[in-house]
Amino acid sequence: MKTLFIYLVLVIWAGVSQAQEITELKEAKVGFAPLSSEVIRDGNQFSFIVKESYAGDFEANPLAFMEANFDIHNFITVLKGEKFDSFQVTFSSKKGHLLADFDKHGNLGTTSERFKNIFLPASLREQLYKDHKGWEMVKNVRVTRGENGKVDKEFYRITLRNGDERKTLKIDGITAERSEVASN
Repeated sequence: MKTLFIYLVLVIWAGVSQAQEITELKEAKVGFAPLSSEVIRDGNQFSFIVKESYAGDFEANPLAFMEANFDIHNFITVLKGEKFDSFQVTFSSKKGHLLADFDKHGNLGTTSERFKNIFLPASLREQLYKDHKGWEMVKNVRVTRGENGKVDKEFYRITLRNGDERKTLKIDGITAERSEVASN
């Protein structure tokens, strides 16, 4: 019994003495890459698979996301040796894509977006609820087109269901925003 007691004291002493060692770690470097993505090239067309920092970041405002996370001038510098008159860049996520055309100087030309099953703006959600009580939204699609970084056309195609009945609505997004502003 005495031997067992001495053995346990030695094991505990060895464990405690090992736990007191200081381990020095190497320096860790942390970096931030806002648009970490895969790039697929086809002639003068480039596709980026967007990795969002949080869900909904890209589809909430694709143009602002592109401006914040994509530097066309650095992109053109990388392709310096190649002679292009224009660049067509597509940014894709799980919910949709943004297609942007740039000229050889990096100026933004036409843009088009298509996103499905997104979170609708509050004013549109409220209007749908008021006008279509008892109906359930099954899916939605937002399509926009524009030039020089400004949206000229925006519409939503919304599919509603009430039991066995279905109906599809096409709502002009720009007019819906203006009517909301006018009613305040």
